[in-house]
Amino acid sequence: MSYFKKYIKGILSLAFLLALVTGCKDYNDLDPAANNSGDADFSSYVAVGNSLTAGLQNGALYESAQKYSFPKLLARQMNKSESFEQPLISNPGIGSGGRIELSNLDPLVTTRNSNQGNPINQEDKPFSNLGVPGAVLVDYMNPNNAGNLKERATDQSNPAFNPFYKVAMEQAELAKSAPNLHNQVAKQNPTFITFWLGNNDVLGYVTSGGEGQSITPAANFSQLYQASAQGLAATGADVMVYTIPDVTNIPFVFYLRTQLEQQGAITFNSSSQTYQLVTENGNFDIYIEVDGNAEKMRQDDFPLLSAQSYFARVQNGQVPPPIQPQSAIPDELVLDGNLATQDASDSELEQAAAAVAQYNGTISSVASSNNFTVVDINKVFKDIFTTFQSSQGQNGYQTDGLNLRPVPGELFSFDGVHPTNRGAAVIANKSIDAINSAYNANLDKINVAKIPEGFPVAN
Repeated sequence: MSYFKKYIKGILSLAFLLALVTGCKDYNDLDPAANNSGDADFSSYVAVGNSLTAGLQNGALYESAQKYSFPKLLARQMNKSESFEQPLISNPGIGSGGRIELSNLDPLVTTRNSNQGNPINQEDKPFSNLGVPGAVLVDYMNPNNAGNLKERATDQSNPAFNPFYKVAMEQAELAKSAPNLHNQVAKQNPTFITFWLGNNDVLGYVTSGGEGQSITPAANFSQLYQASAQGLAATGADVMVYTIPDVTNIPFVFYLRTQLEQQGAITFNSSSQTYQLVTENGNFDIYIEVDGNAEKMRQDDFPLLSAQSYFARVQNGQVPPPIQPQSAIPDELVLDGNLATQDASDSELEQAAAAVAQYNGTISSVASSNNFTVVDINKVFKDIFTTFQSSQGQNGYQTDGLNLRPVPGELFSFDGVHPTNRGAAVIANKSIDAINSAYNANLDKINVAKIPEGFPVAN
C-alpha cells in the first residue's frame, strides 16, 4: 500500500498552496470607494445571515477575518464602513475544534489552534452585521420559539447550544420567551438589508454525511421564508437576498475525491462503474458505509473533507484501508449517491440537491413577489466549479489578474465551506453588480487583488 501512503502525505500537505501566504496590504490601504447609490438608500445598512455573512473562516470567527466579511466590504463601497458595526472577536476566535492555521510551508501543513478569543465590542449592540454562525431560517422570526432559539442561545447544557447568538444579539432580546433576529434588525430602522439565510437548513446534513442535523422540509422552508419576507418588507427597507449554493460545488464535498484522483491514489473503473484504490498489488474496489451496509464507492459518492483524518489513520496503520466491506469508510465521512439503488430517497446527495433546488425556487418566487433583488450565488459558484472541472482543476474565477479556484486556500478557506478574504470580495462584487443593476447605482467594485489572502499562521 505504499502508493496510498505517498498520496496521504500529498493530500495533507496541500502542496499546491505554497505561494499563498504573500501580500499583507492593510484594509485601509485599499482604493477609496465612490458613493453613487442611485435609487438605493444606504444610510442604515443591516446584514442578516449565518457564518457566510459573519465572515467566519478556517473554522472560526475572528477579527482579522471579520474585517473582510462580504457585508463589511460592501459597506465600505457604500461609504458606510465606519458606521457598520460587527460583533468582533479577538484572535484566534471562536470555533468548534479551533481555528485552522498554517504550521508549515514546505510541505504546507495545517493545524488546529485550540485557544479561544473573546468578544471585543459588545457595547456597540445592536450590530449592523447580524450574521450568526449556525443560524437557520426559522431563527429570523422564530414564532413561538419554534426554533428553540432561546435554549440554543442561553442554555450551555443544551446539546445545540450556540455561543454566537450571545455575541451577536442583545441580552434583552435573548431574555424574551421567543427572541428573534428580526427584532434586532427592525430596531435599527434599516434602509437597506442583505438577507442570506437557508444554507444551514441543508448544510448540517451535508457536512455530517447525512448523520447530523436533518434537512428542513421544503414546505416548511417556503412558509418560513415567506414569513421572513413579510417581516423584511415591513421595515420599509430595500432588500437583497441570496440563493443557496449547490452542495457539490463546495470543496468540503468534492475536493478530497478530486485530489485523490489527481494524485492517482484512486481511479474510476468505467467497466465496473466503481472507484478503486490504486496499490502496488493492484486496484481494489473502495467500500463506503451507507445506512449500516457496505457499498462500493460509485461516481456520485463523495468522501468529505472531514475524512482527511480518517485517511491519516489508514496511513498510520491504525485502521485498515477501505477495500473490504468490514473496513468501509464510515457513513458520516461520505455523502452517498443513489447509483447503487437507483432510488433517490436512499441518496444523501439527491436529498440535499433536491432541497437546494426547492429552496432556491422559493427564494426566487418570494423575492419576485416582494420586489426584492436577488444575488444568484448558486449560479456564481456553479459556473466557477464548471470552469474548474472543465480545465482539469487549473482554472477558477478570473478577476483582477487573479485565478481563484474553488479549493481551500484560494476561493475558500481551509475549512472547505467558508470563503477566504478574496472569496468574500467576489461575493461583495456580485452584490455590487446586483445593486448597480437594480437601483440605477454606480458603486465601485473592489479590486480583489488588493485584498490580502490573510491565512492565519500557527505560532
